Amino acid sequence: MNRTKMVKDMIRLGMRFIPNHLLAYRLCSSQSIWFVHPPTGFRCEAGLAFGIPALWLSHERECDARVILYLHGGGYVVGSNRTHLELACRIGRASQAQVMMLEYRLAPENPYPAALEDAVQAYRYLLENGVKAKNIVIAGDSAGGGLTLATVMAIRDIGLPVPSGAVCISPWLDLSCSFSSLSHRIHRDPLITPERIRFFARHYASGSSLIEPGVSPYFGDLHDLPPILIQVGGDEILLNECKYFARRARRAGVSVHLHVWPHMFHVWHFAARLLPQSRSAIRDIGQFVRQHAPVQQRNAA
Repeated sequence: MNRTKMVKDMIRLGMRFIPNHLLAYRLCSSQSIWFVHPPTGFRCEAGLAFGIPALWLSHERECDARVILYLHGGGYVVGSNRTHLELACRIGRASQAQVMMLEYRLAPENPYPAALEDAVQAYRYLLENGVKAKNIVIAGDSAGGGLTLATVMAIRDIGLPVPSGAVCISPWLDLSCSFSSLSHRIHRDPLITPERIRFFARHYASGSSLIEPGVSPYFGDLHDLPPILIQVGGDEILLNECKYFARRARRAGVSVHLHVWPHMFHVWHFAARLLPQSRSAIRDIGQFVRQHAPVQQRNAA
């Protein structure tokens, strides 16, 4: 059996047993401790960034002075540094970077703009602790990919130096779901449905407009942003909003690298143990980070 089809079938089967309910999502997320483990050779150190829990990751050999601020996915209501630990480690090694994973506040207990405020504070923390903006890339997947762009826009708007780049993996850019709900890929996407993401959007926005740029960066001012890498699967219902965002950003003069991976599903990078496409996508992220945040290599002691 084709490996990609096998993984998709496994995802579809699993999603049948997860009701569209907050407790069900959080129960599933909590079970990641049994499946997600950092690859060998990594240091993982817990810390605080202006009071916000963070996790620092660094490979023992393939690591230098550039830093990735990583914002995990999970629809703004689930997910954690623990669920995304292995993915962040793989990206860090491919990028030869230190990674600061941020445990930003989740909705519905802490709706918008809590996650955005935490991400901006974490970036400010890096700057105030001696990390140059030119050595920082902000990255995230799914909701974390959307939060990445919302954070970069907020950083620009408050007058801080913008990071050297942004990496968005299967980013959720339009919480109004106007693109995804009309996608002809609904029956091909094994993970996301309009009903499920509308559920997450309601919890996160919590009364804020769904087209406010801080909520849905698709609708934001795209001028003066750093280079952006967007990776999205060809079978995702989020594909169209990524395409239209890239088109808008290019018209605004932004350097956007949009890579559409045929037949791939939402954040296929998680399947790096099984799929060569996942490993290739992570290698491409590493190349982008190294290109846009070039630093003199410094092996960790």
